[in-house]
Amino acid sequence: MTSLPVKHLGRLLALAMFLAALLSGGRDARADTAAAQALFDAAKQLMAQGKYADACPKLEESQRLDPGIGTQFNLAACYEQLGRTASAWSMFLDVAGASRAAGQLEREKVARQRAAALEPRLIRLTITAPADSPADLQVKRDGALVGRAQWGTPVPVDPGKHTVEASAAGRAPFARSVELTRAGASETLAIPPLPAGAPARDAALPPSGPPAPAGAAAPPPGGPAAPRASGAPLAPVAAHAPAPPAAPLTKRRSKGMMVTGIVLTSLGTIAILGGGLVIASTPSCSGDSCGYDTSSDPFADDTVYEEDDADGAGVGLVVGGLVLAGVGIPLAIIGGRKVPVQPEKQAASTPAPPPELVIGPRYAGLRWSM
Repeated sequence: MTSLPVKHLGRLLALAMFLAALLSGGRDARADTAAAQALFDAAKQLMAQGKYADACPKLEESQRLDPGIGTQFNLAACYEQLGRTASAWSMFLDVAGASRAAGQLEREKVARQRAAALEPRLIRLTITAPADSPADLQVKRDGALVGRAQWGTPVPVDPGKHTVEASAAGRAPFARSVELTRAGASETLAIPPLPAGAPARDAALPPSGPPAPAGAAAPPPGGPAAPRASGAPLAPVAAHAPAPPAAPLTKRRSKGMMVTGIVLTSLGTIAILGGGLVIASTPSCSGDSCGYDTSSDPFADDTVYEEDDADGAGVGLVVGGLVLAGVGIPLAIIGGRKVPVQPEKQAASTPAPPPELVIGPRYAGLRWSM
């Protein structure tokens, strides 16, 4: 029975998994784009009806599935309508930065104007801690970790109730909630010195093994084991197993076929990867990127692109790569198999012993085996 070497089998399995993931990833990406488009359309309808509480989660999911500047701008506008001023302000600034990086100066201008209009209404919360706080002091606001760089800095927060927690090893924890509703307010929450808390005591672990009989003295720690009682049977000694027979000599069926298969498979992988990248990088009309018109709203939609030629080239590369991989993988498997060496070839491959000099009482000569 022949078998493929483990290292080659692992490489081929990894390659097959990569090809399957690449093909399924393309399908998943298009499915996510379609879902993002549906969510974006539904959210726009809800916003037109004034149902912002229902529209914002749909925009969040659409942005997660298929990120876009227009979707992000509409999400910031939705946050603004819900009164989440800090979230809307920071997101408008993110949109402005992304628009500038993309060279869309009109979008950047509109986003910065919306952020500037929100700034006077921002509520800022300042968290302070004692100067002699423990080095491992952790501060959280609404469950999120607040780094030391934020301590003492006014940070914009959304209106509503906010909970600040502080904890350190060996100290009693601290927690306090504050309600912030007045637009433009600035509040400070000071964390007091944390008092020392009672450290937890480690419970003693029960001894392992069966309980000792009553009245028996415990052996000293690290002492020698108790001697065997007289008359107790000795433990049987395992016999030495015979040495396994020597494995027969094997060789590759065809190294040239194996190398050719690996080369074809590698070329096919490169072609499939290139085709997938071409298809994935082809812009499509999805989400908030359909029918962009800067005359009305620079964040309404984007430009429609032609992608038939690029899609055709990408599909051609993927199909060609699959053909190469389909030919290369069987060649690599068949050529890499190990087959036993025939007895006559094995004997022929065994080197003959060197000639031996023989010296006797009355003669001298050479002796060798054929």
